[in-house]
Amino acid sequence: MSNSNRRPLLAKLASIAGVIIGLAGVAFVVRTLLTKRDEVGDAFSQLNGVTLIASLLLGLCAMTLIGFLWTRMLVTRGHDAPPRSALSWYFAGQLGKYVPGGIWPIVGRAELAVRGGVPRPDAYAATGLSMVTTYLAAALTICLGSLLSWTYPLVGILGFAAFALGFLAFSNATLRTKVLTVLNRVSPRASALTEPRRLLILTVTHLPAWILMSLSTSVTASAFGADIGIMHMFFITSASWLAGFVVVGVPGGIGVRESAFTALAGEALTPGVAVSLALASRVVFIAVDLLGALVAHLIARTAPSTKT
Repeated sequence: MSNSNRRPLLAKLASIAGVIIGLAGVAFVVRTLLTKRDEVGDAFSQLNGVTLIASLLLGLCAMTLIGFLWTRMLVTRGHDAPPRSALSWYFAGQLGKYVPGGIWPIVGRAELAVRGGVPRPDAYAATGLSMVTTYLAAALTICLGSLLSWTYPLVGILGFAAFALGFLAFSNATLRTKVLTVLNRVSPRASALTEPRRLLILTVTHLPAWILMSLSTSVTASAFGADIGIMHMFFITSASWLAGFVVVGVPGGIGVRESAFTALAGEALTPGVAVSLALASRVVFIAVDLLGALVAHLIARTAPSTKT
């Protein structure tokens, strides 16, 4: 079987596996809700709605930062991407993650940039680079959270070792060529990753977004009266989001993120509170995506036309 024929087959198998894992995650969450329904009911009865507004604003800041960094990637490629317009492309594209398939956040964001005048190859390259550095930053936050909270410290130690080895390998021209040859079989946009120093800088600049997302989840936890350390939340939030991202074919990582969050928070919270917090956090970030898309669209409409 040729590489061109093998790629769609592998993508289809990965998508099927992702759907199965997602359904298993949903089943786990539903089972927890049913078996712990009294505990879940008590948790939601204590929910402080005002606190959720603060959580939503923190989440909105996190997503706006990621969108702004993506905008800068377009600009550094020499394209006109005014923040007011580009952020509307970003947030509208974000809504694509709720469509089954896993590729729609990339396609949606990139195609909106193309409609805004960015050449298609650069739009997709910048979007792919944004996704890679965003989730590399998530992995980095997992390592930091695991060590600072001393939760699964081995994860942090091994993770930082993997980052160091990966950076050293990618900095070597010969090894980088071999890595890109492999990556090019998956995506022809892999050439966007050819600058190790820039890749590292972009990864580090995404860290504040994950800190804000973790703070948002911590505030949501306080709305339930749950007591969980912020450093521990760095680990749990980033790990659950990363799990939802790597399992392809599941819209927005639904089920996967919640089950991962519930399992990881099980040591600090009771199962009922953990699953309640996971679901409430999901609702908060859906609201973030919808509010961000609405506000960004309204702001973009006030932007002066650049056409002559």
